[in-house]
Amino acid sequence: RLVIETMVGAVRGRIPVLSGVAETSTAEAVRYVRHVEKLGADGVMLMPGMLYKAAPDETMTFFRTVAKGTGLPIMIYNNPISYANDVTPEMFARLADQTNFVALKESSGDPRRITELHNIIGGRYAIFTGVDDLVMESSIVGIDGWVAGAGIAFPAENQCLWELMRAGRWDEALKLYRWFQPLMKL
Repeated sequence: RLVIETMVGAVRGRIPVLSGVAETSTAEAVRYVRHVEKLGADGVMLMPGMLYKAAPDETMTFFRTVAKGTGLPIMIYNNPISYANDVTPEMFARLADQTNFVALKESSGDPRRITELHNIIGGRYAIFTGVDDLVMESSIVGIDGWVAGAGIAFPAENQCLWELMRAGRWDEALKLYRWFQPLMKL
């Protein structure tokens, strides 16, 4: 919370400040989101409770409860490999009526999910990948963004790769991607 408060003060509205939400209970997630909203955060990335493998309806209730507790825009983070809760394309479709869900970070490790999401929900959400070593494959099938992890180590190359992919300059992108890909596995 101190980091968010410090960041909001440092950027003074020049860029959006977003916070991850990785609380272990619904009540704590709601408290956290309300707190960062009061601090001036511009949005949050919300993942299901990390220590509990929920049934799909429990996951849906968690997301809806947190969303109703804030006016902030929310990116839902799906990472079933690490956090044991899979938010399927059908679940995202069921959540579409909650207006402050604006984006998805799809990290299932299956780039086919990007196409499934487009087929099921159309353009309802901005779709991001969070699996660095699937960014090119995900870009080809239509993501809006990339929440990069390994890109922090090589920000110039990360940005160059993204711009090449967005421009459809696939041969150049592939060369850089092949160089970058071993680092992305970290």
